[in-house]
Amino acid sequence: MNHMNSAMQELIKLSRAEVAGVEVRMAEPLDFRDASQRIGLVTYCSYNDSRTSLTRWSRSSKTAYAEHHGYKLFHFEEPFVTQAHPWMNKLIAVKEVLPSVDWVFWVDCDLFFMNPRRTVDAIIRSAMVERPEASLLIAEDGMMLNSGSFMLRNNHWGSAFLEQTMDLLSAPMPHSFQHMPWHEQAPLMYLTLVPSVLEGLADGRAAAHVSQGGYLVSGYDQHVSLLPQRAMNSYPPEVVDKTGHALAHQAWEDGDLVISFNGCSSILGGE
Repeated sequence: MNHMNSAMQELIKLSRAEVAGVEVRMAEPLDFRDASQRIGLVTYCSYNDSRTSLTRWSRSSKTAYAEHHGYKLFHFEEPFVTQAHPWMNKLIAVKEVLPSVDWVFWVDCDLFFMNPRRTVDAIIRSAMVERPEASLLIAEDGMMLNSGSFMLRNNHWGSAFLEQTMDLLSAPMPHSFQHMPWHEQAPLMYLTLVPSVLEGLADGRAAAHVSQGGYLVSGYDQHVSLLPQRAMNSYPPEVVDKTGHALAHQAWEDGDLVISFNGCSSILGGE
């Protein structure tokens, strides 16, 4: 178990974007809009309305933002499957929409749009300028990749990546990731990091550089573009303050596109 924990910590170290300085730089203007780009906002909210208003709040926030920019919203509120890992519904929702759009922008139910002036197109454009083959746009929080929001491109790599993530989440034990504490983030992080890390280490020069204490230029697959957390997945300042002694999350600031309440109940309490 200690060996497994050590290996996981090393994998997380490789994933930290600031070590290699590979985060995408956001390009002006931040309200850029390409009307020919088919963008679908996708979420899955399945909560008891008598216990929480989260589904209604989510629908209201995402509908207003999508209509403002002419994006299509897919706000799924009923499960696709019940005899599987609950987070499989998230991946199935993305799979349902991906063939009909150029990009899927997945946003968790508890993520809310805060700045209608900023566009999804601007994020995509910034990533594509630096890496034309970019097909997964995602941010790291203070711990690892966080799939509370991400953008997936409708191309061969994007479709194959999604299928592989679903396969790893649904595979039988001991080959499945379904009992990992990070749910669908575990296979997602594995697929974005491990194959490319192993490929990089197969290069004798890279292996020698790492053995001498250096870092890989980037542990991620060439199709993965890392965005600054505040570009697409800002956390509430209260969460950042409470976890700042251990984790370098980025707090929401006025002007950020979204605020994500992912994990807030476990850190701040249910209210």
